[in-house]
Amino acid sequence: MGDAGGDIVSRLASSSGPSMVIEELGYGCTASKEYMKEVVGLMPAMDERELARLVGVLARTHSSLDVAECGRTLASLAAAVGIAAPAPATSWNYECAVDALREASPNLNWPNAMAALDHEGFNCPDGIAFEAIARMFSRAVKDKEPFPVSAVAGGSAWRNAPLGQLEFLYHAIVAAPEMFPWAFSRRKIAPVEGLAPGSSPTGTPNQCWLSVDLYLTLAALAQSGAGDLGAKVRGVFEMPARGCPEIIAIGTAAAMAEDPTRAPFLAEVCAAVLPPYLVSPGHPSAPVVLHRVWASGPNGQECVARAMAETHAREGAAHVPRMLDVCQDLKALSAVLDRAPHAFAVELAALAARREYLNLEKWLQERCAASGAQFVGTCVRFLRMRATGADESPGAPKLAVETAAVFFKVLQAGAGGVPPGLQTEL
Repeated sequence: MGDAGGDIVSRLASSSGPSMVIEELGYGCTASKEYMKEVVGLMPAMDERELARLVGVLARTHSSLDVAECGRTLASLAAAVGIAAPAPATSWNYECAVDALREASPNLNWPNAMAALDHEGFNCPDGIAFEAIARMFSRAVKDKEPFPVSAVAGGSAWRNAPLGQLEFLYHAIVAAPEMFPWAFSRRKIAPVEGLAPGSSPTGTPNQCWLSVDLYLTLAALAQSGAGDLGAKVRGVFEMPARGCPEIIAIGTAAAMAEDPTRAPFLAEVCAAVLPPYLVSPGHPSAPVVLHRVWASGPNGQECVARAMAETHAREGAAHVPRMLDVCQDLKALSAVLDRAPHAFAVELAALAARREYLNLEKWLQERCAASGAQFVGTCVRFLRMRATGADESPGAPKLAVETAAVFFKVLQAGAGGVPPGLQTEL
């Protein structure tokens, strides 16, 4: 037993991994503040990085240690250094641990230590571990300052423990406002007023989805290429996409405007929540959501156009009249047509011409010149479906004779550059 105790003392006194030795000693270390100070006193001076490792160990092992084995190891240590063995314990006493650490190392900067949670081996397996970290920090700073949100959600992915970062954020997202201070995010949007009755201007009570930093951090994790983080991050958005889609749409658009490099992921999230505002006439939240997303900049505009095109591809032409109304309201017809795939662009342009919003002949000439046979083929298929009634989408707008005539005029004028099969069909 003496040899085992001496080995523990030696490892505690070394500069490598005292936090892991405390894990071996187990819950009895924190039986009292004084006892924890005795153990900490056997260590070399602790810096913020080692403090972060210790906090991580205490949090993730809240109920997973072998109590009997740890008790024997701690008894060996106690015998080796001549201190009394504590009474058996089955969990950490976080208050005693923090108080002992503060008194033993009063100059440690706890906010900096939270930034150092990005270390190899960090994980946050459940809500108990998350709350343990949050409560330890709060006690250490005596509730005088909020948890540093930027330490875990500063807009970038951790290098050493990205999965641990996502685990922590998962619990922080659903935490009560008093448990995690999302309101103190460095970059955030203001509460969104003017939404449908019953829709919260903050999304959730803790205001996490107002945090631009959260969106950027999640996108950075999704785009990091580490394991299956992309799928896991998409899962994080499933609940808010159902519960507060207005805030998600506006928040993702604001985040893309802040950092366009995160658009590849955030655009997918944003476009996925927009269809209800594009297809439901009179949706009370639509004006606020669509105007805010469109006004956010090129990436937001791309999301609106993408959501329209995906809705058309999925549900057919029935919603084209409503989407044209949206384009007019946003003064976005030209921009949407430029971004739209051919099939949707032709449907939208035909109806816009019928309502005298668009010079169809000029638009067709320019699109044919830019896209050639592929676009002509789309136009021919469009005319064929309308002529034969093959487009059975309920509510699809009718093709006016005058509009069809413009199509034939432009297509036949350029028939010399059209493949023979399409020439014959024309």
